[in-house]
Amino acid sequence: MQRIMFSPVTRLSGLLSVEVFVDQNRVVEANAGSTMFRGFEWAMRNRQVSDAVYMTQRVCGICSLAHGAAASYLLDEMYDHDLTENAQYLRNIMYAADFLQNHIRHFYLFSLPDFVRMPGRPPFHGQNLTDARLNARDNQRLVENYFNAVKAAQQSHEILALFGGKAPHQHSFVHGGVAVSPTADKITQALALCKEIRAFIRNHMVPDTGLIARVYNDYYHIGVTPRCLLSFGLFKFGPKNDRVLWPGGVLYQDQLTFPRVDQIQEEITSSWFAEAQGELKPAPGKPGAYTWIKSVSYAGRPFQVGPLSRMIITGRYNGGTATMDRICARTLETLLISELMEEWLKAVVPGPPPIRQKSEPVKNEVTALTDAMRGTLLHSARIADGQVISYNIITPTVWNFSPKNSSGQRGPVESALVGTEIPRPDMLLTILGRIIRSFDPCLSCGTHALDVGNNIKLVLRI
Repeated sequence: MQRIMFSPVTRLSGLLSVEVFVDQNRVVEANAGSTMFRGFEWAMRNRQVSDAVYMTQRVCGICSLAHGAAASYLLDEMYDHDLTENAQYLRNIMYAADFLQNHIRHFYLFSLPDFVRMPGRPPFHGQNLTDARLNARDNQRLVENYFNAVKAAQQSHEILALFGGKAPHQHSFVHGGVAVSPTADKITQALALCKEIRAFIRNHMVPDTGLIARVYNDYYHIGVTPRCLLSFGLFKFGPKNDRVLWPGGVLYQDQLTFPRVDQIQEEITSSWFAEAQGELKPAPGKPGAYTWIKSVSYAGRPFQVGPLSRMIITGRYNGGTATMDRICARTLETLLISELMEEWLKAVVPGPPPIRQKSEPVKNEVTALTDAMRGTLLHSARIADGQVISYNIITPTVWNFSPKNSSGQRGPVESALVGTEIPRPDMLLTILGRIIRSFDPCLSCGTHALDVGNNIKLVLRI
């Protein structure tokens, strides 16, 4: 048996190391470990709970609005806000824009070099692609679209900045509504940008995904996970965020049920945490642990989250749970979201900022659920006198990159890797990279540093 460390896994957000054990050309075990410490729950303590919208966006620079949205939903319930229809359209437009920039970047900038021979110049020196199958003409077309995708992702951020003030880490999608006026010129400009983005997705991203899927169609059978899929739902409407456009669900053994918060459990068996005096403390030297990510399960089982789960649960994708399914479902979702954004922009009524904030919370404990770019996102807070006593975040990557739990169950990524055949030794990192990146990993939850005395210091990513 051969032990191999794939570290660091590149072309993703954050630090990821994957250890695999290969026996007779087959992966027989895998340990996916994040070496980035998550410290935002500690950073939120003793702050005004309204700071959550701004603070938690610093969890990540790629999908920052997802945390701003989850925190806003949490505060909406905590303060019993009433949202206007205009506010909900604008919120979802901004959220859609952040989805688009993420998905476009993921397919072209993060995933494409796993399948396409890139030019022999920076930043592509040393490309590890031992299984290039595209002919020269198709390869060149996808290389050109790689660079065009940068503009499309930038245009998506421009739409977010029009209504959010800046991108990333926008400032106007806040509790109670939206703090920016939807003027006619902003709506017109956003519509023009949206049409260009839609054209790129429809004319380039969709056919490029189809080409990759045809040429590498064996990846419909590589990186398969158990059919345990979870979504909390996406795009909230209604005065109380009570209507969800894409409803959530729990798909297990072909039975679809509605998600329940009380079925979600976290544990630290394989994580660098230990319980001390009733709370968790960082324990980087803990025997048997290999990651800062906690294990999370629903009803005692690991679940895969992300665009594939959303598209299957909502009946928009009828496929499997392999590497290429994850890639194709993400592109399908990108196209659908671009169409929705155009509809919403046409429905927005120009006027003053649609925001109504109440001054006093009516609840001291709230859990907010939504889906983000990479899957399900949970924010939970307990407060006293408006200040945070405890704050918890469960990100999509925690679900997909869960380490082994106390029952020895593997998380989705580890399950996808185990059983993979490696035809030649030089193909190992190419195959593993394709599987891992199909989950759109994001480990940027915070960093940790050790001083010479091995004392942990929290360093926020801002």
